[in-house]
Amino acid sequence: MAQQLPTLPVDFDLRPAYYDQFQCLAGGCRYTCCKGWHVGFSKKDYLALKRQEGSPELTETLQKIVRRVKKGPNAGRWYGEFDLRKGSCPLQREDGLCSLQLEKGPEALPEVCRVFPRGKAYGDSAYLERFLTPACEGVLELLWNLPEGVDFVSDPLPKVEQKVLTFEAEKALCLRTQDVRSQCIDLLQDRRYTLPQRMLLMGLALKELADGERDIDLWLARTQARADAPETAGALVLPSLEKALPMFLLNNVKLMFSTAVRTGDFAKVPEEVAAGLGIQMEFQSLNSANASLPHGPYLAARARFEENFKDRAYFMENLMVSLFFNLQVPNLGGPGELWKSYVDFCNLYSFFRFMAVASCREGASGDKAELFRMVVCASRGLIHNTPEKARLRDELFQNDSATLAHMAILLGG
Repeated sequence: MAQQLPTLPVDFDLRPAYYDQFQCLAGGCRYTCCKGWHVGFSKKDYLALKRQEGSPELTETLQKIVRRVKKGPNAGRWYGEFDLRKGSCPLQREDGLCSLQLEKGPEALPEVCRVFPRGKAYGDSAYLERFLTPACEGVLELLWNLPEGVDFVSDPLPKVEQKVLTFEAEKALCLRTQDVRSQCIDLLQDRRYTLPQRMLLMGLALKELADGERDIDLWLARTQARADAPETAGALVLPSLEKALPMFLLNNVKLMFSTAVRTGDFAKVPEEVAAGLGIQMEFQSLNSANASLPHGPYLAARARFEENFKDRAYFMENLMVSLFFNLQVPNLGGPGELWKSYVDFCNLYSFFRFMAVASCREGASGDKAELFRMVVCASRGLIHNTPEKARLRDELFQNDSATLAHMAILLGG
């Protein structure tokens, strides 16, 4: 008799409570999604756009800008794309609004334009998960206005969206994904500790699962007991700045240059940040760079950042909780996948922390607008650049830099 594989029914959605509050800033958006990066779509959307008829001006514009993706890094990933070689979508009017949507309605848009910054995915959590990407200024505004942290809500799914997930026998741990993720999100929002300490605490717990722990109920109890123990805070000691900062800066400066969005409002961000932090880079290739990394300018920017945003420390917490949920961390598909997902997350935090501090670099305004600009830039360059994100993570493993001790260095800047 064939072995019956474990299953989970998906009858509900799960989303951050702020998801329902999102509204596009439209013409008021400073970092519009119609400018500064690729807009790719499916064959269905490509054909629909090619057949679209409207005013002579609109029809002519569509025929010029809708093109096939046959080569380059996005070949196979997208079927078609808008030609944005001039930096912004030709459908965008001077007031920031979309001429296609205004003339033909939102249903005429390709799916990516209809849903961004929204996303959804069936997760091992046994929910249809809905999320918002921080690559949108409007989403960051929502996170900015949540001093009490991120809550989650759930509603029954209509029949058409319900499904049953089936797991391979060796991946049965995935059946407890939601329990593990809920515990991790609780740790990320535990304000008895600094955010880097919370991430180390989470790493200690996930390392146990990666090393073979399979009694999830025991793991949950032990993880919570560790968080509640009075001596835990004293044990979560990050490396000294003298040890952590050189590696932290080098990793993130390379990351910034290799993932940079080189168009629109972000075209010169790497050079602006490097100049403001006194950094000099010489590149032979994306994987080979010599850097002069003085610590003083970064430390001054960090002090300014902590002073300017001392009443908004929760913003970075909210950002990381949202990313943790969006990226479906941790991946319980196996010990290797689990630890890779944690390393990915630490690398992301380190980079977002670096870019946030860079908003207060020498010569920058150091205000909310510049902070949002840096976070949107980081999101578009890394969160929405899956191949590069995977390459950078794999590089850490190849260099034996994926240990918990090294993660502590990435968290220590």
